[in-house]
Amino acid sequence: MKKKFFFVSLFLCFIYSYAQHKSYTYTAHASLEQAIYINSEIVEGRTLFFEKQAAKKPLMFQKTKVRIGELNRIANNLSKFIVSVQKEVNKERVLYELLEQGFYRDLIFKPNGKLTKKGGDLKVKIDSLYDCALGVNVHKLSQLDNFTYKHFKTDTDYYDYDENKLDYFHYTFYDKSNYGMMMAMNYLLLDVKLFQLLYYGTIMSY
Repeated sequence: MKKKFFFVSLFLCFIYSYAQHKSYTYTAHASLEQAIYINSEIVEGRTLFFEKQAAKKPLMFQKTKVRIGELNRIANNLSKFIVSVQKEVNKERVLYELLEQGFYRDLIFKPNGKLTKKGGDLKVKIDSLYDCALGVNVHKLSQLDNFTYKHFKTDTDYYDYDENKLDYFHYTFYDKSNYGMMMAMNYLLLDVKLFQLLYYGTIMSY
């Protein structure tokens, strides 16, 4: 009887731990998606506001309007690409563990660790945003440069917790499980929105 009780208790602990893990997984994903949605809405609102200001004072805002237009075009292009990759995977299948192991990883990485065609396309779009971000920072503000270097610079070395040297993509997608890849994509998407907002915040202060 005692042995039976022990195994039942052990089983219940396992179920509780699994449920806790699932709850955390769903909560973390939902919170990140909500942050992306809110920041996207703010970006859109500030874009409309600036366009109205530029229409009222075209001479004052002409150059800035061109820079914002280019930044938003490239940032939105990257955002749409990330979303297209996520749709191909289907987040529900990731959350409910209905994808075979490595499915998401194989969209971006080849078996030898190099980038696939889709991974290469992602790199090109991140590099384009990096170059654009440096170009629109005409006042050389450190907060913009620091954010750009930290999140969009693909041609530098990064290091994991054990000080092992990694490239940008193996650092960004360090956890190559389906869930880890999905969350890394979401964080990258959020970084794009945050940079757009950061840039708006700087130009509106002038």
